[in-house]
Amino acid sequence: MLTGETICEESVIMQELNTRLLTLGASGMRGVVGTGLTPGAASDFASAFATFAGEGAVLVGSDPRTSSAMLKSAVSAALAGGGCEVVDGGILTAGLMHRLIPAGGYSGGILITGGHQAAGMNALIPLAADGSYFDHLRQRELFDLYLGKRFITVPAGRVRPARMLDAAELEEYWAFLERNLDLAAIRAAKLTLLADFCNGAGAAYAKRFASLLGVKLIALNDTPCGTIPREPEPRPRSGSPIRTIVGPLGAAAGVVFNSDLSRMGIVTDAGEPLSEEMSYPLVADYVLGKLPKGVRVVTNVCTTRTLDDVASGHGAILEKSRVGQAWVVDLARSTGAALAGEGSGGFTTSALRGFDGFLMAGLLLEAIAVRGPLGRQLEKLPRYEMVKQTIPSNSPHAYTMLRQMMHEFGDEAAVSETDGLRFDWPDGFLSLRLSSTEPILRLISESKSRELASDRAWKARLAWERL
Repeated sequence: MLTGETICEESVIMQELNTRLLTLGASGMRGVVGTGLTPGAASDFASAFATFAGEGAVLVGSDPRTSSAMLKSAVSAALAGGGCEVVDGGILTAGLMHRLIPAGGYSGGILITGGHQAAGMNALIPLAADGSYFDHLRQRELFDLYLGKRFITVPAGRVRPARMLDAAELEEYWAFLERNLDLAAIRAAKLTLLADFCNGAGAAYAKRFASLLGVKLIALNDTPCGTIPREPEPRPRSGSPIRTIVGPLGAAAGVVFNSDLSRMGIVTDAGEPLSEEMSYPLVADYVLGKLPKGVRVVTNVCTTRTLDDVASGHGAILEKSRVGQAWVVDLARSTGAALAGEGSGGFTTSALRGFDGFLMAGLLLEAIAVRGPLGRQLEKLPRYEMVKQTIPSNSPHAYTMLRQMMHEFGDEAAVSETDGLRFDWPDGFLSLRLSSTEPILRLISESKSRELASDRAWKARLAWERL
């Protein structure tokens, strides 16, 4: 099963930090602050965004990392220089940005956040007018403007003063949650929630969230500040410190978030820290139970097969995209999917064009209020053994090498090229995907059998090293 003890995350990356000082990808620009992600780079990126978006209002929000305020100053100055009206949202979660941008009629937004990245990292995430990540075509146009330094600037007379986000605009977000959660059921259940906010953006809104849902919140790392108390990515080891206190505190669940509240890990009422892979299937099982058969569900090619089984059990149609929130949400939008998410611990409904930890936690609490304890719900879900590895791949012929792996398993497995290579067997799958931001090959192997998942992973790794 997918637990902290059984997940294998073997890292064999032999590379220097400077190979990833600054990268451009589906989530915008990210890098090491000071040596890669500098005020100059942030300014140029924001200038490109202003040129792309035009002279409308742009919402700028951030997490509380120490470097975020510095980067926000550079971003805001460049946006104003490009003719945009800068609206400073202060500390905002990813979910707040995804909702407030379309609700406020903004031309777009830039979220400054390290998300699940380690201390010392940060990122600028461009968001479209509907609140979503940029799709592939918009990313390409934005990056072309940035790399070519083809920026539009305005004269002094057209530079508009920045303004702070009106507090009344935030109320629309809480009204949104109220419309999309069964608050009556959650309040009636009188639940206790243990939550670790990683001193991130979510900590600034934790009390308001608990008050809205009528739950008793026991919050950890709930001071929005530059100190990152643990690994931000909500993996089982991030939830391990709270596993021993969930039961004694009478909590219905424990949740761990990343810096911008876009990913969520779960610790059950029995104290089991679940793999981040299980967050989406667990809630999807509840949500799909309320919907008619035939609805569409979107995920990427690397998510646990537990989600496949959940979707099939509810008569839903499962669609698979490339890896990354931008790809997942874009496919959900084009197919009209009811749910979209990934195995990284992030998911959303058709009501929001991005991942929101408060919405995710609310749906989890709703499932508990309606269905009962998490442990009982988990007993009904199929669970798999998963092996994750990363392998160095510095070769300029890496993509050619990957194609040569296509026939490594003969005719025994079905092969998909949606994102890298994915081999499917009746009992599991193997995914091989070259990273777009690091010189590595990402390998994920999953099966009902731990031994079989490991054997396939090592067979693939040895084959790669022979090429």
